Amino acid sequence: MSLSSVSILLDQESIPSEVENFLVDIASEVEKHRTKVPCGYRGFVPCDYRKLYSVLRLIDKNRLTCGMKFCEWGSGIGVATMVASMIGFDAHGIEIDPAMVEAAENLSREHGQRVNFACGSFVPEGVDDLIDSAFAENDGSISMVTEAVDAYAELGVEIDEFDIIFCFPWPTDEALTADIFDRCASTGAVLLTYDEMNGYSLRRKD
Repeated sequence: MSLSSVSILLDQESIPSEVENFLVDIASEVEKHRTKVPCGYRGFVPCDYRKLYSVLRLIDKNRLTCGMKFCEWGSGIGVATMVASMIGFDAHGIEIDPAMVEAAENLSREHGQRVNFACGSFVPEGVDDLIDSAFAENDGSISMVTEAVDAYAELGVEIDEFDIIFCFPWPTDEALTADIFDRCASTGAVLLTYDEMNGYSLRRKD
């Protein structure tokens, strides 16, 4: 793997009222869609959006990406994608659940966010061997849905055109997520991931 860690510290700036009000307004919608099952099952589980704002602001301020094209893999109801847009990223989200895509589009319209959502899979072509290896390493079970409509065609953007990809992978999908990014993203692109134990981590494709 040719991914290298990029050190990030949480931005100490306070969250702007626009962002804070947005997060307060959509809190009930987040809870409505949140999957209430143990970690490791498919579904929508929110990340820490306030810390995400701080991390993305730091990434932007320090020019840690080659450009401003952002994609969220598994965007759920689109909150992270909209937070990225509020910072200034050209933000796109990919989600496999049509009901969540509909909810994300409704929320973005209600809050005047210029974002794009596609219903389908963020898994591109040409990674079958990576998927097979992931199944073998996880006793034949992973959480990632690997067969669905190609979401990149709907977005009109190829995977290697994104400067930053954000994902909150299930535990069984962490390595596969990184492997797919490593193979398919452009050199210099960064992968931002979140997990509940360790928070946010940032890696760059060398």
